Amino acid sequence: MSKAAESEPAIPTAAASGVEPTKALYCSFCFKSQHHVRKLISGPASIFICDECIDLCNEIIAGQLPSSKSPSLEQLPTERLLERLGPIEETVQGKGSQLQQVVDLLRSRRVSWAVIGAALGISRQSAWERFT
Repeated sequence: MSKAAESEPAIPTAAASGVEPTKALYCSFCFKSQHHVRKLISGPASIFICDECIDLCNEIIAGQLPSSKSPSLEQLPTERLLERLGPIEETVQGKGSQLQQVVDLLRSRRVSWAVIGAALGISRQSAWERFT
């Protein structure tokens, strides 16, 4: 592979297929945008992971301490925290959508609200109110 190809950021899959995303996509773990990482991999329910977070996971799995430490939230400037709000909300919404799908599937299998509520650590009534 040429040096130019190695240093060029990868085009996200959606853009590579000719479909332009309507908004920037963000890693669900570090909240970097697709424009600030080489690769961003899509998972279920609008969850994404970047190549940098995958590298970190691989280091941890291999039993190595991470080579670099991310700054704590307290160390981040206000502007960066504000930039993170949108991606965090998108991640939360995506997980909420996935949760609703699983509950709907369980209900189609005739699983009771009491059992679903118990699995979520909430009452039967709370589960019913939240998911209907």
